[in-house]
Amino acid sequence: MDEIKITPLGTVSPYCKGNMNCPGFFVENNHNKILLDCGNGIIRYLNLVKDLNNLTIIISHLHKDHYGDLLNIAQTSYVLKRLGYLQEKIKVYIPKGDKISVKEDYKDNDGWETTKTVRKNLIDFDYIMDLSKVGYLEIIPYDNNSRLKFSDMKLSFSKNPHQIITYSTKLETEELKLVYSSDTGYYGNSLEAFAKDANLLICESTFLRGQIKSEDSHLFAYEAGLIAKNANVEKLLLTHFWPEIDKQNYVDEAKEYFDNVEAAIEGKVLRLKK
Repeated sequence: MDEIKITPLGTVSPYCKGNMNCPGFFVENNHNKILLDCGNGIIRYLNLVKDLNNLTIIISHLHKDHYGDLLNIAQTSYVLKRLGYLQEKIKVYIPKGDKISVKEDYKDNDGWETTKTVRKNLIDFDYIMDLSKVGYLEIIPYDNNSRLKFSDMKLSFSKNPHQIITYSTKLETEELKLVYSSDTGYYGNSLEAFAKDANLLICESTFLRGQIKSEDSHLFAYEAGLIAKNANVEKLLLTHFWPEIDKQNYVDEAKEYFDNVEAAIEGKVLRLKK
């Protein structure tokens, strides 16, 4: 029997509240353990000695609410390695090549102060790459064309419309398909094709109808429902909620387009089986 076990570790953004953490989903299949995003607070739900062994972490993008607990993971891995509990480095995949335009002050040849626009790595990229010096980690940049394989599980990626380079992740076994959207706008995203016929779509639902988007970089809950419907997925699991709002409000809105939907809850396990 093929089975994928999914444990939500974090479901809210941009900050933790009570038992709710920033984004993170722990996926298990046979001996594979994959952590999709590593937001603030998620380490509270991990069995650190057991879960950090043979672990792969996929960071969807370099916003701090999606990688905030990596420092805790790095420091813990260092200690566990020193104590003999961790045999192999934790692999951490992060988007590569993400640069931003910034203006810098400088003096020209005549001594006049002026500015110029330069392209630089996100400071987050350099920060995470340096975590390999802090912990027992191997940091590996990936892009839209990267393909990963862990025994009988395959991973692929699809770029999203967001403020910085962001990827959805698809995990496939011979019989099961799971897609994690991460952060994405509605117009121009590829989720309907990327998640086609998936057993489970874990989809962000940052906004509720009536709230105002300053830009199309996140989804309304009803847009998540519409994507699930058009992608013909079996089940929709909503995430990326505002911490102060009852999650049921997001479920109710998504159900306007898709019936088999629920809200992700920290520690509530889902199992996909074939």
